[in-house]
Amino acid sequence: MILVTRPLAQVDKLQILLKEAGLDYALFPAFEIKKLMPKLPSASYDVIIFISVNAVIYAHEYLPQLLARDQKIFAVGPTTADKLMAVGVQVDAHPKKNASSEALLELDECQSIINKRVLIVRGKGGVETLKNELESSNQVDYLEVYVRRVLGITELHQQSIERFMLGDDCVILANSNQTLSNTLSLVEAINPNYLKRLKQYPLIVISERIKTFAQSLGFEKVHIAPGLGDKEILNELLSGKIS
Repeated sequence: MILVTRPLAQVDKLQILLKEAGLDYALFPAFEIKKLMPKLPSASYDVIIFISVNAVIYAHEYLPQLLARDQKIFAVGPTTADKLMAVGVQVDAHPKKNASSEALLELDECQSIINKRVLIVRGKGGVETLKNELESSNQVDYLEVYVRRVLGITELHQQSIERFMLGDDCVILANSNQTLSNTLSLVEAINPNYLKRLKQYPLIVISERIKTFAQSLGFEKVHIAPGLGDKEILNELLSGKIS
């Protein structure tokens, strides 16, 4: 039984893959994504960094204005890069495997950004790592195009966690620290007795940073998926290494 914690708007492809593989799953959305209507910056930028697939999706209508000159375009990982290229945006650099701010900062292309105007396209309240590192030698601004909103407990949450706790070979999927925190808060509100058991199940995450955070919360069996795509996550589930 797989506990899928991503927003409902982003589960369709993964659901199809899980069904085709014969894997049972329960949907337990840790939050929802809401579009913001930001004021676009009047200045132009030398470098634009997209921090997630959601950043590309919710910034799509602004791309003609943002990409009005010959900027360098960076993506936080391969899935975000693929999304940009799918809408016709050429990506100059992105981490090939691990999608994280830390991995992006390690790239030579990122380390060579000096005395530039940098725009980070992201969700409201995201991780500050990129800005903190880049603004020592650059001017860095945010364009926040979406916000994550914690959901109240729904009938779906109650039914899904009860099914999950009764399932076999249980595995949890989480793709951010906030996803993990929200999931635990929702589970605790439904039934505090579930928390200890939940942390004993294998957990699949997408970066070393999330793994470290998960371990600090008490999860012991934390695995990092070899990639961010749904197929990579499915391959990890089917690899036989999750226990």
